[in-house]
Amino acid sequence: MKDKDMRRNDWIKGMRGLLCLLCLCAGTARADIRMTVDVADKAASAVVVVYQTTIVDIPLDEKGHGEHTFKNIGAVHANFFYGMESKKIFMEDGDDIRITFNGADFKNTMKFEAKGGKSRIFDYLNQVTLVDVPQEKMALPFSEYVAFVDGKERSMERILDAWKLDEASTRFVTVERGRIRYAYASALMMYAAGHPFVAQDTTWRPGPDYYREIRKYAVEDENLVELKEYREYMKEIAHIFGCGQTSGATPYDRTVCMMNYIADSLKNDKVKQALLNVLAIEQVEQHGIGGIDELLNLHRTYVTDPVLKAAFQEKYDAWDLTRPGMQSPDFRAWDTEDKMYTLADFKGKYVYIDLWATWCGPCRREMPFLKQLEEDYEGRNITFLSLSTDARKADWLKMVTGQHMTGVQLFLGSVSHFQKAYKADGIPHFILLDPEGKIVNPNMLRPSSPDIRAYLDRQPGL
Repeated sequence: MKDKDMRRNDWIKGMRGLLCLLCLCAGTARADIRMTVDVADKAASAVVVVYQTTIVDIPLDEKGHGEHTFKNIGAVHANFFYGMESKKIFMEDGDDIRITFNGADFKNTMKFEAKGGKSRIFDYLNQVTLVDVPQEKMALPFSEYVAFVDGKERSMERILDAWKLDEASTRFVTVERGRIRYAYASALMMYAAGHPFVAQDTTWRPGPDYYREIRKYAVEDENLVELKEYREYMKEIAHIFGCGQTSGATPYDRTVCMMNYIADSLKNDKVKQALLNVLAIEQVEQHGIGGIDELLNLHRTYVTDPVLKAAFQEKYDAWDLTRPGMQSPDFRAWDTEDKMYTLADFKGKYVYIDLWATWCGPCRREMPFLKQLEEDYEGRNITFLSLSTDARKADWLKMVTGQHMTGVQLFLGSVSHFQKAYKADGIPHFILLDPEGKIVNPNMLRPSSPDIRAYLDRQPGL
C-alpha cells in the first residue's frame, strides 16, 4: 500500500503541474474542431460521432464527402460510427481532423489524420484495450482485491507510457491516465455490490477501509470533467456519501439528492458546474421536464457557464412541447350542445385561447376586456376561444348560458393533457396560436394588457 500511495502522490503532483500550465489558457475561448470525412464506395448516407451526451450526424454527399464543426469541446474521447461499425477517436479544441475510409471495408481502411502526429493516438485507442477485472476476483478480501486492481492499473499505465504519446498531445496523455485511473477506481467501487454475490456472503457489509479507499479517488480535477469515467465515478460518490439508502426513491429524487450533495460539498466551481449540468441533462433526456422545479432551481443557481447552460437548454427545449414554433398540443372540448371540438376545427385562423373557470375571480375580471377585444377584432383572421377548466360541467353551462357569453365557449374540464402540457397551473392563462396551429406565444398577454393590440397587429395575416 505504501508504494501505491507514493505512486498516487506522484500522479497528483503531475496533474497539478499540468493544471498550472492549463490555467494560463483558462480565460481564452475554446477553438473549434473541424472534421472532414471522405468515403469511397459509400453505402450509408451519414457517419455518426458520439461523445458525452451528444450524438452528431454528419451527412455524406453523393461523392461520400461530409464536414462538421464541433464547438465548445475541450478534449473528449468519442466513437465514430459508420453503420453498425465504430472506431474510437480523440478530439481536442483546435483540431483539424480528416477521416478517410472505404465503405466496403470500414474497419481495415479507416485513417485518422490530424496535426501533431495524432494518428498515433488513433492507433493506440483502437489497438489497446483496458483489461477488465475478472468478476471472480471480487471474492478476495478487500485488501487483496485492492492490490489486484492496483496491479491492473499500473500495467495499463506502463503500456500508455510505452506508446510515447506526449509529443502528439500532452492533454491526451493526461486524460487517458484519468480514464485508466477511474475505470479501475470504478472496479474498486463495485466491490461493495459484487463481493456478497461472488463470495456467497450475504452478511458482509463495506467497512471504513472500503469507504476510505473510494474516497481517495474523489479528487476535484477540472482537467477530467469531460471524461465519462471521471464523471460517472464522481456522480456515484455523490450517491453513496450524499444520499445513503435511497433504493426506494425515484430516479428524480436520486438526481436531486446527488445535485444537492455536489452543490454543498465540491469546492472547484468548474467541476461542480460540469457535474450538476450532466446530472440535469441526463434527468431531462431520460424522464422529461415534468415536475423538475427543484432540479431547475439548483441548475439555475449553480450552473452559470454559458456553454453549459446552452447545452442544458438544448436538451430541455427538445422536451418542451409548448415553446414558440412548435405544433400545439391538441385538446378535446365540448360546446353547450355536447358537440366535441379539437384544435383542428380552428385551423385557418389565429386562435386566442383563454383557460378559465367560473370560480376564478381574476378570470371574471378579464371578461369585459376579452369581450371588447372580440368586438375590436371582429372580421379579422382570429378566433377567440374560451376553454373552461371547471370540474363540473353544470357550473360552466349555467354561467355560459345565463350570462350570454360571447366568443367560442367550450368545456375542457379540470384534468386535461392540454392544460398540463402548457403548465397552466394558474388561471386565467392565455395562449396564441397561428393559423396552422403552431404556438406563437404560450404565455400570451391578457386582454386587459395595454400592449395586446399592438402585439396582435404585428402578426402577419391577422
